Amino acid sequence: MIKAYNQTWVENLHIQRRASEWKSKNLLTADQEEQVKALLPEKFYRPGIFVKIGLFFFAVIACSFFAGLLSLFVGDTGSDVSFSTASLICCACFLFYLEYLIRTKNLFHSGVDNALLYAAVVAAMVPVFLLFEHAPLWLYCVIALALVIPATLRYADLLGPIAIFGLVFTIVAELMMKFTAGKALLPFAVMILSGSIYVLARQSRDIYYKECRQILEVLSLATFYLGGNYLVVRELNAVINGLNLSVAPQIAFAPLFYFFTFVIPVAYVIFGLKNADRILLIVGLVAFAFSAYTYLNYFSPLSASQELVLAGTLLISAAIALIKYLKTPRGGISDEQDRRNSLANLQAIIAAQQLGVSPGEQGLEFGGGNFGGGGAGEVY
Repeated sequence: MIKAYNQTWVENLHIQRRASEWKSKNLLTADQEEQVKALLPEKFYRPGIFVKIGLFFFAVIACSFFAGLLSLFVGDTGSDVSFSTASLICCACFLFYLEYLIRTKNLFHSGVDNALLYAAVVAAMVPVFLLFEHAPLWLYCVIALALVIPATLRYADLLGPIAIFGLVFTIVAELMMKFTAGKALLPFAVMILSGSIYVLARQSRDIYYKECRQILEVLSLATFYLGGNYLVVRELNAVINGLNLSVAPQIAFAPLFYFFTFVIPVAYVIFGLKNADRILLIVGLVAFAFSAYTYLNYFSPLSASQELVLAGTLLISAAIALIKYLKTPRGGISDEQDRRNSLANLQAIIAAQQLGVSPGEQGLEFGGGNFGGGGAGEVY
């Protein structure tokens, strides 16, 4: 699949971000960072987050107006065929304008291109829903996958992996729910599918899809754990079988799910620390907290307030102990933040704004911004 954005610029942007992180840790000087940017330039248009959000909504409104205007020139918009034709024309126009803006304006996930891509995919799906009105859910998902996968491979949009992940699991769940054995094996199918997606995602080394790969890793780790979590399996088993009881009945293979509930988070944390994998570590910590909640939900003699006090005390104690223990790096792990200067810069800006002076730190001079000079763009 041919990529829409300039691959070299994407790689240069990744290196520039890494250079900025190293400079924040005093591993590079400001001059060395500038040399990196000069040697590895990129010319993408990447506005600040608020401008990006505004551009996104502006593009959505513009797409809506275009669809409404086009409907005035299409014959009988009340029929499914005419409405489907108008939707396909809109899809083609949105894609054409998306490609034009990327080539001429160097957009890179700037809000406008994201909105045009979503509008094109939605417009392409409209005829499917109209012309195949009574098709099974899995068929809609398969057609949607046929659209979303190529779009994600070409544009590397961050919603792409989320949509693909959701569609794949919907197809699997839809098919397995048709059989009694499928309902019983659904947790294991979720775990196997999640593990397979994680392994496949980890094999990708293309910088172009780095953020998409990270999203898939988080989602697959989370669903792998939830597929084996005792609370999730027990409660969903009652819902799937239509058991409207105050307490969900015990499930088959309960000891196996006890094992999964407490071993998977521990394994995540251990391998996260061993391999310095932040995603694995964070998901493992969150999963461990949910495992503790699972245990307390079924077996704890304490009240909810007592559990919260006990959990808070344990977490604060563990955090303080770990911070003290990792003050000195041990095995390549320390409590130092990746971007220690990010909040410091924000504090300097807020203080300068309140006091009416410019911050003295180099790189934070006011004026000269590319959106009114107020720092609304990517530079201050």
